Amino acid sequence: MQTKSLLKKDLAVGIILLFVGIPIAPTIIGTSSRIRNQEIISGYKNSVLCGFVTDNETNEPIQDAQVRFWVRDGQGNDYDYEVLSNVSGFYVIENVTEGYCLEYGAWADGYHMYTGPDFYIGENVTIWVNISLYPFQPETSQVCGLVHDNYTGEPIVNADIIVHWIDIHRQLNNKGSHTDENGFYSIRIGTGKFSVNTNTEAYIDQGFGWIYINDYETVWVNFSLDPELVVEILKPINGFYYKNKMVFPFYFPVIIGSVDIEINATYFGGNPIDHVEIKIDNSSKYNFTSPPYVYHWDEKTLFRFHHTIEVTVHRNYDSEAVKKLQVWKFF
Repeated sequence: MQTKSLLKKDLAVGIILLFVGIPIAPTIIGTSSRIRNQEIISGYKNSVLCGFVTDNETNEPIQDAQVRFWVRDGQGNDYDYEVLSNVSGFYVIENVTEGYCLEYGAWADGYHMYTGPDFYIGENVTIWVNISLYPFQPETSQVCGLVHDNYTGEPIVNADIIVHWIDIHRQLNNKGSHTDENGFYSIRIGTGKFSVNTNTEAYIDQGFGWIYINDYETVWVNFSLDPELVVEILKPINGFYYKNKMVFPFYFPVIIGSVDIEINATYFGGNPIDHVEIKIDNSSKYNFTSPPYVYHWDEKTLFRFHHTIEVTVHRNYDSEAVKKLQVWKFF
């Protein structure tokens, strides 16, 4: 009864606080708590937390806003208080323990979450915590671009794109998307400044920012990503080979006799190379643990002339790189 009487007497004060100006810092109304060297000595559960939740732009009340307080008493017990605001934006939590509010906040559909600093809750007090929420800004602008492999020039499909956007209210927003089959992405945001980053498997991360964008503006940000790992078959290439030497260029590799298969394997990020495996016609021939990666292919192929050379670069706990080459070999 004492708590409800105190709350009724202070309700008018709270409404005045709301219209004069919405305080972010908690406003304490009631008796002061007994504190000895900043320690909680009572452990009573007779305090009240209340306030209004409003729209920061219009000052209109927000109904069904979720309000949460996390309080720890003097014995280290945690209390999690949650309540919804009513049609007037008002909320009240009774029988709150004496202790420290470690964190509080509020959120609602269409609004940014607000979190406030810690504060002390005394014995038998009413604490007004009025909260204003910033609405999400209209997403009238667009960030788009193309993502391709810096080594091959090919588009990178399904690359992860993340945009961090600070709107005109200095609220941080995060949005993500993926590239399509052409390496294209598009993300809608609102007025403010943004940074855009890509985090894609087997490629080194890249990012740009901060860039200002206006209403109804389109900003292109293209990415040219370096692969973490590159594998090449340096020899043979398209040409006619005799006794391990290219005699003249040709439309595809043609080999007479034996030939050296030379491989380049380079990593630019992530885990280093563990080993390089070479296969011919799906049969493993050799595993290299260090460069140079050169395999002398002198196997006789009397009754089969078309072959597939496959090189796989292996890394521990990371992605692999594979390169294949179709060749014709006689004798």
